[in-house]
Amino acid sequence: MASPNWSDFRVILALKDEGSVAGAARILAVDGSTVSRRLAAAEQVFGTTLIIRGGGAFTFTPEGLVIADAAKKMDAVVNEARTRVSAMRQQPTGTVRIACVPTAAHVLRPLVSKLSARHEGLNVDIISSIAACDLAKGEADIAVRTRAPTHPGLVIAYSFTWGRCLYASKTYFQQNGRPNEPVDLRDHTLVRIGTGNSPSKPSAFLDRFDNPERPCIRVDNTDSARLMIEQGAGIGALFCAFADAHPTIERVFPDPFDQTDSWVIYHESARGSQRMRIVLDALVAFLKENRALLTGLD
Repeated sequence: MASPNWSDFRVILALKDEGSVAGAARILAVDGSTVSRRLAAAEQVFGTTLIIRGGGAFTFTPEGLVIADAAKKMDAVVNEARTRVSAMRQQPTGTVRIACVPTAAHVLRPLVSKLSARHEGLNVDIISSIAACDLAKGEADIAVRTRAPTHPGLVIAYSFTWGRCLYASKTYFQQNGRPNEPVDLRDHTLVRIGTGNSPSKPSAFLDRFDNPERPCIRVDNTDSARLMIEQGAGIGALFCAFADAHPTIERVFPDPFDQTDSWVIYHESARGSQRMRIVLDALVAFLKENRALLTGLD
C-alpha cells in the first residue's frame, strides 16, 4: 500500500469543512470530477472507505473521521509554520553566511563588523574556505566566487574584479634589490602557487620568467604564498585588496598584471528574505565603494 501524502489529507479536509463535493472543489480550485477522483485515490491509499456517498449528501465513516481529524491538525501545523516562516523572512534578524576564499574574508571583515553594529539581531558569518560551498544544499547563503555560477538555481547579485600585483617584503628588497622591469624577475626567487601540472593564473605569469639556475618556491594556496612573501622568501603574486594594506610588503611594479572576475551569488530560494536583502545590499555597496582597493587601480 502506498504511503499517504499531504494532498490526500487536503481533499478529505476540504470535504469535511465544506460538506459537499462542489464546496471542496471550490476551495481546492479544481472541478467536482477531480475531487471525486482524488477521493477515490485517497481511499485506495488508506485502504478503506472514508465517505459513504448517497445522492447529493455523504457521510463520513469512522475511519474517515479519523483521517479528517488528522487532516485538520496537520493543516493547523502547516499554517503555523507558513506564518512563522513568513515572519522570519520579513524580520531583519537571524544569521546570514557568506562563503569566500581566505583573502576575501580578510577584505570583508570591516563590512561584517559594520553590519553587526548597525542591525541588532543580525549576524553575518564568514565561511573562509578554498573549496566552494554548495548554496543549493544550504551550506551557505551568499558566496563570493572567482568562477561563474552554472547551477540554474543560482542568482548573480553583482560582479566585480580582483587585481593582482607582484609583491615582496621590504627585507627582500634590502637583501636582493628591486627588479626594474619584468625581465629582471629571472634574477630573483619566485613564489608560485599551484603545481607544475596545474599552475595557477599568477604562477603561469611567473613561468614566463623562469630561470633554472634560480631557486623556486611552490605552494598550494594564496595564504601560504603570502606567508612566504612576508618572510622575505621571494617575489610572488597577491590580490591588491589584501596586500596593499600590509605594512611589511610592497608592490614590485606599480601596475596590476591581472584582473580576475568574481561574482556575488545566492540561491533563488532566498528571494524575499529581509535579512538577505540587507546583507546583499550592504555587500554590493561595499564592493562598489572599494573598487579601487579591489582592482588595485587608482
